[in-house]
Amino acid sequence: MDYRKRLYERYISTHLGRGSRYALQTNHRLLEKYYRSNYLGHLPKDKNARILDVGCGMGQFLDFLHANGYKNHLGIDVSSEAVEHCLACNLTAEKQEAQTHLSSHPGTYDAIVLNDVVEHLTKPELFDLIGACHEALRPDGVIMIKTVNAANPLLGAHSLAIDLTHELALCEESLIQLLNVFAFREVKVLPLNIYTNAYNPVHWLARCVSGLINLLWRILFALYGRTGTRVFTKSILAVGKK
Repeated sequence: MDYRKRLYERYISTHLGRGSRYALQTNHRLLEKYYRSNYLGHLPKDKNARILDVGCGMGQFLDFLHANGYKNHLGIDVSSEAVEHCLACNLTAEKQEAQTHLSSHPGTYDAIVLNDVVEHLTKPELFDLIGACHEALRPDGVIMIKTVNAANPLLGAHSLAIDLTHELALCEESLIQLLNVFAFREVKVLPLNIYTNAYNPVHWLARCVSGLINLLWRILFALYGRTGTRVFTKSILAVGKK
């Protein structure tokens, strides 16, 4: 068996979500503010929009979509455990290869979301997947790619090494390059804020400190001639329109 298939078959129990069902459900609730703060403004306004969650994992983003009134969404994943967990949580998910599904649904989706997916691919696989996403989107459809940030001086290397299924790490510049190759429009790469509780003093302090650190890194990178690198959060979100 291919090593990645072997890892994905037991991806939740060996890596992604070790713990009780209660812990996983709690994780869904904790992510609500995170998704609302970082994602909601980029999703289609139409609650009937067709949205595909590629690599849906434990279904946290599907749960968020449902909780925010989206009625026409689907998650796909190659992990049997992940899909079984989503179905047990009454979420709409199917076990499918992303490339197979996208290729059979041209011009279908208003939004395609890839959360923590692209770092699991080789470069040829990445290009095939993003090309298939472009074909599966409707005109003006949006692609949203969340991935680990290789530009983060503290966590970039660790984020790549933390999971045996990770193959590559991208940063702001390479994500923009990737989406430009496939002629996506209005491409932007955004920092992902994990301190989303404005009333929590720890979150407020952490936002201030991380902002100062981000400024320091921008200055240091600029001194080395890397003026195009502006985002240093642990993870980043790339957004583009077809």
